[in-house]
Amino acid sequence: MTVTINSFSCNALATQPFGFEGDARAGLTARQFRIAGLLTSSQWQNLISEYTTWRNLRIADQDTLLSGTVGTTVNLSINANGLTVSNLNCWFTEAPNGEQAGTYINASCTLVDATQALAVLLRESEKSRQNTEATLPSLGTVTMVRASGTSPVVTLTKPMETRQDGPQVALTATGTSYVTGALKAHKVQQIEGYLSTGTFDDLLNWYDETIAAVPIAGSLFPISAPTSTAEVIISGGAKSTRYNVTVTTLQII
Repeated sequence: MTVTINSFSCNALATQPFGFEGDARAGLTARQFRIAGLLTSSQWQNLISEYTTWRNLRIADQDTLLSGTVGTTVNLSINANGLTVSNLNCWFTEAPNGEQAGTYINASCTLVDATQALAVLLRESEKSRQNTEATLPSLGTVTMVRASGTSPVVTLTKPMETRQDGPQVALTATGTSYVTGALKAHKVQQIEGYLSTGTFDDLLNWYDETIAAVPIAGSLFPISAPTSTAEVIISGGAKSTRYNVTVTTLQII
C-alpha cells in the first residue's frame, strides 16, 4: 500500500486508509483517509513539513462558507486494496502525530476529500438556514410601486406597522397628567426585509421619484432613505447574495 501527500511518500501503511466522515443517514458524508504507519526520520520530517506548509496557507484562507471554494489543499494519491485516488484535493482534519518506535516513528494523520467536505458544509448551512426560516412567521411582501421601471418587492422579516408623532403626556406642577398635541398619530411603515424582486438601485430610484412629487393625503411618503446590507446565503447548495434593506414610510394626513 502506497500513499503520497504532495512530496511525502510512504509504502508501509499499518491500516487501510479508506473511509468516510459525517452523517451517513442524511448522506452528508465525505471521503476520509486515515494514514498510519512506521516512518523513517526523513519521512516524518517531510510529513511535518507538508502539513506545516498547508496549515500556514490554510489559516489565511477566506472563510470557507463565505468563499464557497475549497481554498488551500494538498494532493493525495493512494493505492491500497484495489482502491485508488490520484492527486485528490484534500484538507488535513487531524494533524500528524507520532511516537518513537525504535529508529522509526509510529505516525498517523487524517485527511478528507476537500470537494466532498465543502459540499457537506454548504448543504448543512443551507439546511440550518431553512430550518431557521421555517420557524419564522410569514409577514408578507411590500411592493414599492414606480410609474416606470422595475418596482422592487421587499419580503418582510419584521412586522412593519407602527405609529409616530402621537400626543405627548406630561405632568402639571400639582402632579396631574395633561396631554399636549393632536389626538391622533401618523401611520408609519418601518419596512425591513430583503429584496425578492428588483435591485437596490430600483429601490433608490423609487425613493428619488417619490420624494420629487408633492404627496397627497392618504399616500405613503418615505421619511428615511433606503439602506442596504449584503448577506451571503446558500440555496440548493449554491452560494448567492441577498440584499437586506430598510426604509421608513409615513401616511400623509
